[in-house]
Amino acid sequence: MNPAIAARWREIAPLLDELLELPAAQREDFIAGQVDDESLAQLLRDLLAREAQPGFLDRNSADYAESLIVAGHAAAPLTIGSWRVLDLIGEGGSGSVYRGERDADGYTQRVALKLLRVGLRDPVEQARFRRERRILARLEHPAIARLIDGGFTPEGVPWFALEYIEGENIARWCDARRLDVSERLRLFVEVCDAVDAAHRALIVHRDLKPANILVDAQGRPHLLDFGIAKLLDDSEGEDDTRTGLRRLTPAYAAPEQFSGGNITTATDVYALGVLLHELLSGFRPGLRSDTTPRSLSQFLTQETAADEVARSRSTSPRQLAQRLRGDLDVIAATALAAEPARRYSSVAALAGDLRAHLQGRPIAARRASTSYRIKKFLLRHRAAVAAGVLVLLTGIAGIATTWRESQRANAAAAEALQQAQRAAAVKDFLLALFAGVSPDESKGHDVAARELIERGEAGLAETLASNPALKAELSTALALAQRQLGNLERARHLADQAVAAEASPALAAAAHIERSRVRLALGEFGAAVSDLEPVIAAAPTVALRTEARLRLAEILVEKGEPAAARNALDAALAETGGSSDPVTRLRNLAALGPVQFRAGDVAGSDKTLHDALALARSLYGERHTQTARVAHDLAVTLLQRGATEEAAQLLSTAQATRRQLLGDNHPDLARTEFELAVAKQRLGDIAAAQPLYERALALQRRTLGPAHADVVNSLNSLALLAWAKGETQAATTRMQEAIAVGRGGLGEQHPNIATMLNNLSAFERYNGQLSAALEHAQEGAAIARRSLGERHYLVGIALLGVAATQNELGESTTALDSYRAALAILDATLGQRHADTLQAHAAYADALLSSGDSTRARSEIDSVMLQLGDSLPPGHPRRARLELIKLRVQVASGECLQSLPQLQAASSHLAKGGVALLPDMASAQLLIARCQRETGDSTAVRSRADAEATLKRLPYQSRRLRAELST
Repeated sequence: MNPAIAARWREIAPLLDELLELPAAQREDFIAGQVDDESLAQLLRDLLAREAQPGFLDRNSADYAESLIVAGHAAAPLTIGSWRVLDLIGEGGSGSVYRGERDADGYTQRVALKLLRVGLRDPVEQARFRRERRILARLEHPAIARLIDGGFTPEGVPWFALEYIEGENIARWCDARRLDVSERLRLFVEVCDAVDAAHRALIVHRDLKPANILVDAQGRPHLLDFGIAKLLDDSEGEDDTRTGLRRLTPAYAAPEQFSGGNITTATDVYALGVLLHELLSGFRPGLRSDTTPRSLSQFLTQETAADEVARSRSTSPRQLAQRLRGDLDVIAATALAAEPARRYSSVAALAGDLRAHLQGRPIAARRASTSYRIKKFLLRHRAAVAAGVLVLLTGIAGIATTWRESQRANAAAAEALQQAQRAAAVKDFLLALFAGVSPDESKGHDVAARELIERGEAGLAETLASNPALKAELSTALALAQRQLGNLERARHLADQAVAAEASPALAAAAHIERSRVRLALGEFGAAVSDLEPVIAAAPTVALRTEARLRLAEILVEKGEPAAARNALDAALAETGGSSDPVTRLRNLAALGPVQFRAGDVAGSDKTLHDALALARSLYGERHTQTARVAHDLAVTLLQRGATEEAAQLLSTAQATRRQLLGDNHPDLARTEFELAVAKQRLGDIAAAQPLYERALALQRRTLGPAHADVVNSLNSLALLAWAKGETQAATTRMQEAIAVGRGGLGEQHPNIATMLNNLSAFERYNGQLSAALEHAQEGAAIARRSLGERHYLVGIALLGVAATQNELGESTTALDSYRAALAILDATLGQRHADTLQAHAAYADALLSSGDSTRARSEIDSVMLQLGDSLPPGHPRRARLELIKLRVQVASGECLQSLPQLQAASSHLAKGGVALLPDMASAQLLIARCQRETGDSTAVRSRADAEATLKRLPYQSRRLRAELST
């Protein structure tokens, strides 16, 4: 290091951070006014002169100082991996960042390429680079730049590619557009949500500052630079103190980062407090001790630049100080507490108080005195309070308007009479409906709910002919019941009646929403959307509009239009955020979460349902049907993203609650037991999963009927379970039964039929029945296309089955085309990091290797393993299967010696994967024998014998196994 810089670094660092945040024209004035030591001032000027030149990795002053010391940077490469290098974005002591692009499927994809500096020997820097890549692979959030690709250059230098964000520093972006305080708070809450997502992935950023948060042209924030982030579950991470002191940004660092204390999520809460302070007041608090900081509002009265700050917030200094006084003072001070334990317990809690402030509700960080709550109530309900005052004044002058009140009273009396008539009609209808429950009428037999619903349907015409509004309301309710029982044609008839009735706008909207749900269940997507359009346009209540938008998002997901689904969700979110009633908020959150998940917003769904569960518990307690329902839905999303143990715990609690409150014969209990069976199976507890599946199936048949969609799903899952247990014939029989039941109950062209045909095709391919396998795979793909459209993710899944069978038949060119078609759909719908997409890319890599293209196969499987990160733990059979493909490529390239230990490890892991992975285990054993033979290992004969023993357990030897057996 430059000796002068090294000797005075503690003085330079905070000043340099301040200077780098200023426009270039203001920096000399800052130095003249703040730095009395001329030698220190000259060092700063020298650093700033270099800053104007290319060669800046980011705005971190420690990185920048290192870049001044290291000489001889390598020239920019022309390509990195499959990416063309366009230009240098930044450079630091440990690496460089380039703008890159590549052409894919007719469009140009642009990324930021981060490359470790050639020749860097520091093992800590190398480990930090690898750790940053591992951290990015774990993160999945719209406001966090995602990892796209990675690998090594021909010289062995590691690199990775990130989503390229074209944006502006958040503080400058807000000032340039003169955002007011509320607008800044809403943007800041979005940043908090991204940081909270990182925390829930057990990652602390440790360097949150404006330069690491860019806002794009659409006003969306993006969190960047996890270069010094900390993994909370990383026991082998580098020394926190060394990394923090070298690379932290002093102005935003928490006290514990200087003192060597524990780094926790509270460290990021502090940095967000500094950022919030700066966004609102225009100044950073700038304290590093236990000294009580000045409040936000005090800055506006004590700083000379208050006029400029206020103008950039579209207000005056006095009004801005008044706006910041109170809640915002308390929120900022809580986030900036010197002791971590006194800060907000989480970033979510900080965001929660900011949302409460924006909505005029009391904040958690402030003592809730009676006067404070009254003040918040008055502010939140200005219109209602004003109306109350108006009523009082009108009462004083009421003598002059008595005749008007008389007219209103007459109208109210008419309304009361109408309601009384409605109540009487409902009473008569229910009395007639339940008359048959008496022993005399039922002849001692129990009357099932299904029979009551049929009686109700029969009684609608004669009992309610004179009351069309009530007929519409009850028809809608009965349509819902028939839909839930799987009687879709009856549900359609009832929903049509409800829509045709001359009802109020609210009842008409509810009827349209229910008919839309019936049409969705029948696979009539266009008709389902047309029912929702008038509701969204003219529904009389926010609740109905919100529900219509949620149903629209659900339909768009089923149609394979995730972008449009997200737009519908955004519109629903905009309306759900305004309700202060906790019961209404719970209903909205509980409805929103599952739809968010199905639209691909995994992080948003996770947060929504966690919030809903916390709210349900606070409203109703743990033992309540509403709490059980939200816990069930949350568990389903957790299962899909691999948090199986947490999902199993929630499902066990929901199962106990539903059994206690609903009894042993309720379909909701069956649904929870089905999902609990899925969780047990994924945890490897097949002995517990089997009876849960069987019990769920029996209960579904008993309560929903023999051809309900839930029955079909259970039959499909039991077939897959039998397959996992090695009962291949039983699995095939179960799957054929599931398809037959599904065709009868769901219809020939239902998407579930396509999925099950694909499963059956996989069973047949395993058994060597290739003609049948290809026929069923192609039929499944055709059904998926007809029912869902060309670009739905299930079409991509179906095409994978077609491609795998074509490849097994030796039709390599056709198979590769089918794989590419499938991948184009899955990349666009599920995303490149989804588990199904990664498995598809791995299968494509294997097919490329079979076709002789080992170079492209290596690139493809390397990308898969990078994207996989640590989402599957070491030793997991599914991870071992992906690793085996990578090892096949290495062996095919003559890398036997270094591949042998990994092959032996993969073989032992694959042995735990059951019958489905027997072909892969045999392949690993054959490759082990080959490599041992090529390296002169005498145990090759025994390994070959092990492979042949495994092959004898297979009903069919695949084309790959035959090729490996012959080498």
